Amino acid sequence: MQFLDACRRLAGKGFLRTPGDSFSMRIPGSMEMILVSGLRDWRQVELADLHSASFFSTNGSSRLHALIYRVRADAGAVAISSPRGARLLARLGGLLPAIFDEQVRHIGSSVGPLPDQENADGEKVRKTFRQGANAVLLGERLLCLGMTCERAVFNTELYEKCAQAYVIAKASGHRIGFIPVWVRLIANRRLLRDERHAAASHRSGFIPEGINAY
Repeated sequence: MQFLDACRRLAGKGFLRTPGDSFSMRIPGSMEMILVSGLRDWRQVELADLHSASFFSTNGSSRLHALIYRVRADAGAVAISSPRGARLLARLGGLLPAIFDEQVRHIGSSVGPLPDQENADGEKVRKTFRQGANAVLLGERLLCLGMTCERAVFNTELYEKCAQAYVIAKASGHRIGFIPVWVRLIANRRLLRDERHAAASHRSGFIPEGINAY
Protein backbone atom coordinates (compact mmCIF):
# COMPACT_ATOMS: atom_id res chain seq x y z
CA MET A 1 0.00 0.00 0.00
CA GLN A 2 1.42 3.37 -1.06
CA PHE A 3 0.43 5.05 2.19
CA LEU A 4 2.31 2.54 4.33
CA ASP A 5 5.32 2.72 2.00
CA ALA A 6 5.38 6.50 2.42
CA CYS A 7 5.29 6.22 6.22
CA ARG A 8 8.08 3.66 6.21
CA ARG A 9 10.23 5.76 3.88
CA LEU A 10 10.01 8.80 6.15
CA ALA A 11 10.52 6.64 9.22
CA GLY A 12 13.58 5.02 7.66
CA LYS A 13 15.13 8.46 7.22
CA GLY A 14 14.40 9.43 10.81
CA PHE A 15 11.70 11.98 9.94
CA LEU A 16 8.71 10.15 11.42
CA ARG A 17 10.11 9.06 14.76
CA THR A 18 8.09 10.38 17.72
CA PRO A 19 4.52 9.85 19.01
CA GLY A 20 3.84 13.50 18.18
CA ASP A 21 4.43 12.92 14.46
CA SER A 22 1.60 12.03 12.09
CA PHE A 23 0.84 11.28 8.45
CA SER A 24 -2.44 11.37 6.56
CA MET A 25 -3.80 10.85 3.06
CA ARG A 26 -7.00 12.19 1.53
CA ILE A 27 -9.58 9.67 0.36
CA PRO A 28 -10.39 11.11 -3.11
CA GLY A 29 -13.99 12.09 -3.71
CA SER A 30 -14.84 12.16 -0.02
CA MET A 31 -14.46 14.36 3.05
CA GLU A 32 -12.36 11.79 4.89
CA MET A 33 -8.72 10.87 5.33
CA ILE A 34 -6.60 7.93 6.39
CA LEU A 35 -4.43 8.88 9.37
CA VAL A 36 -1.70 7.32 11.46
CA SER A 37 -0.28 8.99 14.57
CA GLY A 38 0.98 8.38 18.09
CA LEU A 39 3.43 5.60 17.18
CA ARG A 40 6.52 5.02 19.28
CA ASP A 41 8.30 3.06 16.56
CA TRP A 42 7.32 4.31 13.13
CA ARG A 43 9.53 1.73 11.45
CA GLN A 44 7.02 -0.92 12.54
CA VAL A 45 3.91 0.83 11.17
CA GLU A 46 1.35 -1.60 9.79
CA LEU A 47 -2.18 -1.70 8.46
CA ALA A 48 -3.72 -2.02 11.92
CA ASP A 49 -2.29 1.40 12.90
CA LEU A 50 -4.33 3.22 10.25
CA HIS A 51 -7.73 4.73 10.90
CA SER A 52 -10.12 7.00 9.04
CA ALA A 53 -11.25 10.43 10.20
CA SER A 54 -13.55 13.15 8.94
CA PHE A 55 -12.36 16.50 7.59
CA PHE A 56 -14.49 18.01 10.35
CA SER A 57 -12.72 16.16 13.16
CA THR A 58 -11.78 18.24 16.19
CA ASN A 59 -10.04 15.50 18.14
CA GLY A 60 -6.33 15.14 18.90
CA SER A 61 -3.86 14.84 16.04
CA SER A 62 -6.61 14.63 13.42
CA ARG A 63 -7.74 18.22 14.10
CA LEU A 64 -4.90 19.96 12.28
CA HIS A 65 -4.89 17.50 9.38
CA ALA A 66 -8.64 17.99 8.95
CA LEU A 67 -8.27 21.77 8.96
CA ILE A 68 -5.59 21.67 6.26
CA TYR A 69 -7.72 19.49 3.98
CA ARG A 70 -10.58 21.94 4.37
CA VAL A 71 -8.33 24.89 3.56
CA ARG A 72 -6.48 23.23 0.67
CA ALA A 73 -8.59 21.26 -1.77
CA ASP A 74 -5.41 20.26 -3.65
CA ALA A 75 -3.76 18.57 -0.65
CA GLY A 76 -3.61 14.81 -1.11
CA ALA A 77 -1.43 14.08 1.91
CA VAL A 78 -0.08 15.82 5.01
CA ALA A 79 3.07 14.90 6.94
CA ILE A 80 3.98 16.28 10.36
CA SER A 81 7.50 15.06 11.10
CA SER A 82 10.60 15.76 13.18
CA PRO A 83 13.68 15.94 10.92
CA ARG A 84 16.93 17.32 12.35
CA GLY A 85 17.36 20.19 9.89
CA ALA A 86 13.90 21.52 10.66
CA ARG A 87 14.67 21.56 14.40
CA LEU A 88 17.88 23.49 13.76
CA LEU A 89 16.08 25.93 11.47
CA ALA A 90 13.47 26.55 14.17
CA ARG A 91 16.26 27.79 16.44
CA LEU A 92 17.22 30.32 13.76
CA GLY A 93 13.73 31.78 13.63
CA GLY A 94 11.93 29.15 11.57
CA LEU A 95 11.81 30.86 8.18
CA LEU A 96 13.50 29.20 5.19
CA PRO A 97 14.27 31.81 2.49
CA ALA A 98 14.06 30.99 -1.22
CA ILE A 99 17.51 29.60 -2.01
CA PHE A 100 16.94 26.67 -4.42
CA ASP A 101 15.04 26.30 -7.72
CA GLU A 102 13.30 23.06 -6.71
CA GLN A 103 12.31 24.61 -3.40
CA VAL A 104 10.36 27.48 -4.98
CA ARG A 105 8.90 25.23 -7.67
CA HIS A 106 7.51 22.52 -5.39
CA ILE A 107 7.36 23.93 -1.87
CA GLY A 108 6.34 27.43 -2.86
CA SER A 109 6.59 30.66 -0.91
CA SER A 110 8.52 30.83 2.35
CA VAL A 111 6.01 31.08 5.18
CA GLY A 112 5.73 30.68 8.90
CA PRO A 113 6.60 29.60 11.40
CA LEU A 114 3.47 28.43 13.15
CA PRO A 115 3.33 27.70 16.88
CA ASP A 116 3.30 24.09 18.02
CA GLN A 117 0.50 21.77 16.96
CA GLU A 118 -1.65 22.34 20.02
CA ASN A 119 -1.61 26.14 19.57
CA ALA A 120 -1.96 26.41 15.77
CA ASP A 121 -5.35 28.06 15.47
CA GLY A 122 -7.52 27.91 12.38
CA GLU A 123 -7.05 31.48 11.18
CA LYS A 124 -3.24 31.24 11.31
CA VAL A 125 -3.31 27.98 9.39
CA ARG A 126 -5.62 29.44 6.74
CA LYS A 127 -3.41 32.52 6.26
CA THR A 128 -0.30 30.35 6.02
CA PHE A 129 -1.55 27.98 3.33
CA ARG A 130 -4.03 29.96 1.26
CA GLN A 131 -1.36 31.21 -1.19
CA GLY A 132 -0.32 27.69 -2.19
CA ALA A 133 2.72 27.17 0.06
CA ASN A 134 3.39 23.53 0.89
CA ALA A 135 5.58 23.58 3.99
CA VAL A 136 5.96 25.40 7.28
CA LEU A 137 7.63 24.81 10.62
CA LEU A 138 5.23 23.85 13.38
CA GLY A 139 7.19 24.59 16.51
CA GLU A 140 10.24 22.38 15.96
CA ARG A 141 8.33 19.99 13.71
CA LEU A 142 7.91 20.20 9.95
CA LEU A 143 4.45 20.28 8.39
CA CYS A 144 4.45 19.42 4.68
CA LEU A 145 1.61 19.09 2.18
CA GLY A 146 1.60 17.25 -1.10
CA MET A 147 -0.87 16.94 -3.96
CA THR A 148 -0.28 13.19 -3.74
CA CYS A 149 1.11 10.90 -1.07
CA GLU A 150 4.38 10.59 -2.98
CA ARG A 151 4.68 14.35 -3.37
CA ALA A 152 4.17 14.90 0.36
CA VAL A 153 7.15 12.60 0.96
CA PHE A 154 9.24 14.35 -1.70
CA ASN A 155 8.38 17.79 -0.31
CA THR A 156 9.34 16.70 3.20
CA GLU A 157 12.68 15.38 1.97
CA LEU A 158 13.28 18.47 -0.17
CA TYR A 159 12.51 20.89 2.65
CA GLU A 160 14.85 19.03 4.98
CA LYS A 161 17.72 19.18 2.44
CA CYS A 162 17.15 22.91 1.94
CA ALA A 163 16.91 23.53 5.70
CA GLN A 164 20.16 21.71 6.39
CA ALA A 165 21.95 23.60 3.60
CA TYR A 166 20.65 26.94 4.85
CA VAL A 167 21.62 26.26 8.48
CA ILE A 168 25.15 25.31 7.41
CA ALA A 169 25.46 28.35 5.11
CA LYS A 170 24.17 30.63 7.85
CA ALA A 171 26.69 29.25 10.32
CA SER A 172 29.56 29.90 7.88
CA GLY A 173 28.95 33.63 8.01
CA HIS A 174 29.26 33.99 4.23
CA ARG A 175 26.80 35.78 1.97
CA ILE A 176 23.81 33.64 0.93
CA GLY A 177 22.32 34.07 -2.54
CA PHE A 178 18.56 34.01 -3.02
CA ILE A 179 16.36 33.06 -5.98
CA PRO A 180 15.41 36.19 -8.00
CA VAL A 181 11.89 37.52 -7.58
CA TRP A 182 10.94 36.94 -11.23
CA VAL A 183 11.95 33.27 -10.98
CA ARG A 184 9.87 32.88 -7.85
CA LEU A 185 6.85 34.44 -9.54
CA ILE A 186 7.05 32.07 -12.52
CA ALA A 187 7.55 29.05 -10.25
CA ASN A 188 4.62 30.07 -8.06
CA ARG A 189 2.29 30.41 -11.07
CA ARG A 190 3.22 26.91 -12.20
CA LEU A 191 2.75 25.50 -8.72
CA LEU A 192 -0.68 27.11 -8.38
CA ARG A 193 -1.65 25.69 -11.78
CA ASP A 194 -0.67 22.19 -10.63
CA GLU A 195 -2.59 22.67 -7.39
CA ARG A 196 -5.76 23.69 -9.25
CA HIS A 197 -5.44 20.53 -11.37
CA ALA A 198 -4.95 18.44 -8.22
CA ALA A 199 -7.99 19.98 -6.51
CA ALA A 200 -10.16 19.16 -9.52
CA SER A 201 -8.90 15.57 -9.55
CA HIS A 202 -9.63 15.07 -5.85
CA ARG A 203 -13.15 16.45 -6.24
CA SER A 204 -13.74 13.99 -9.08
CA GLY A 205 -12.56 11.07 -6.95
CA PHE A 206 -9.18 10.55 -8.64
CA ILE A 207 -5.58 10.77 -7.46
CA PRO A 208 -3.86 13.51 -9.51
CA GLU A 209 -1.54 12.27 -12.26
CA GLY A 210 1.52 13.72 -13.93
CA ILE A 211 2.80 15.73 -10.98
CA ASN A 212 4.90 13.24 -9.02
CA ALA A 213 8.34 13.68 -10.56
CA TYR A 214 10.61 16.66 -10.03
